[in-house]
Amino acid sequence: MNVNNPFLFITPRDKDLLVGRQSFLDQVKTTVMKSLDSQAIITINGDFGIGKTLFVEKAVSDLEKRKDIKLFKWDFNLNTLNDLRTLPNEKELKKQIVVTIDRFELILSLSNILQNKILKIMTDLVKSKITLIITTSDDLLKKIKNIEPKIKSFFKVLNVPPMNFEETKRLIVSRLNESRKKKSDSIEPFTNDEVKQIYKNSKGNPRMVLLLCASLFEDKF
Repeated sequence: MNVNNPFLFITPRDKDLLVGRQSFLDQVKTTVMKSLDSQAIITINGDFGIGKTLFVEKAVSDLEKRKDIKLFKWDFNLNTLNDLRTLPNEKELKKQIVVTIDRFELILSLSNILQNKILKIMTDLVKSKITLIITTSDDLLKKIKNIEPKIKSFFKVLNVPPMNFEETKRLIVSRLNESRKKKSDSIEPFTNDEVKQIYKNSKGNPRMVLLLCASLFEDKF
């Protein structure tokens, strides 16, 4: 029997739902709103695959509808330095500026000189009350603070929590429903014991959950 494996997509997609952890999303949204027109770099911090990208997307979704805010959404790349340099100011736009930079860990692939330049520009932008939202990890935060010590005073670190067991189960069901003709709450072809083991081994990390499910799904068909 040929059955499509619904767990093979482990990187964020536009149609993906943020399963659970609503209280943390509310915390992020509140922090973003309180940080507008202030001096803040909001860091959505956590391990690889914990859901940082989706939290950033959901947290700023309401801002895109506001006429008094100009939102720039970037993935970190070799042009990020120029993007930061050419960012318009609030007086030019007559709007509050918010910038999100995903995959910020790629800054470590650059030379020390470029790293310093990027972090220095970010510090200057925040001083001018442009709000920055970046994705980070504990290791990255330590390295950033060593590269540009002045920047740490602007950090508002929000640590992404892992999913609990019920949220893990909901993620699995949501993916299974992508391959079903009729949606249901069933975890078949998995058993409850298998889902418990997936949760234990993944430690509530969504991407690890999907990787484990993809492998187990293939074993069953």
